[in-house]
Amino acid sequence: MLRYLINKLMIKSYQIFFKSIAVIFITAMLFSCSKKIEEVNRLYRENEDIPAAETKDFKLTYTMQGNRVLNLTAPVMLDFTNNKKFSYQYFPQSISIKLIDKNGNITSIIADKAFVYKKPDISELIGHVKIKGADGSSLETSRLFWDPNHKHIFGEEKTILKQNGEQITGQGFDSSLDFKNVRLNRITGILKIKK
Repeated sequence: MLRYLINKLMIKSYQIFFKSIAVIFITAMLFSCSKKIEEVNRLYRENEDIPAAETKDFKLTYTMQGNRVLNLTAPVMLDFTNNKKFSYQYFPQSISIKLIDKNGNITSIIADKAFVYKKPDISELIGHVKIKGADGSSLETSRLFWDPNHKHIFGEEKTILKQNGEQITGQGFDSSLDFKNVRLNRITGILKIKK
């Protein structure tokens, strides 16, 4: 009988011992996971260069009063609107934009990559930037800034403007998107002169 009680007490103490170890192990595991989650959240807050979203085969059609005014396509769009200091979207692999005016005329813009900043509302296009107007005019540069609200483009890089059979090269430019008010700095090229 005594032996039976001793065995029963030993079994009970082993059960308590193993339950205690299991509780300690589970508590440690949960504490460890919560610490890791806190660490991930801290890193995310500190490193705002982690995109809030990534979209592949990005396509955007923008309309105003029922009329299509912009088509934008890109292989990849990274959304950094979670960045509290400087909210933006990044198109790292190329971008193609078609602007449609009220008469249906299309201005096309392509670039190797682009940033669309929220504040201020401005876009930066980089690498082999080409703009082609509906009238056949074109502008090529390696970097330009576009203010879509004022339909204004500008930049400081070498620029080639082709317009009315002329090709003009300049270092830096300022223009309306329709090329009606173009100002090139330090120009060179062959110009037609009216007699």
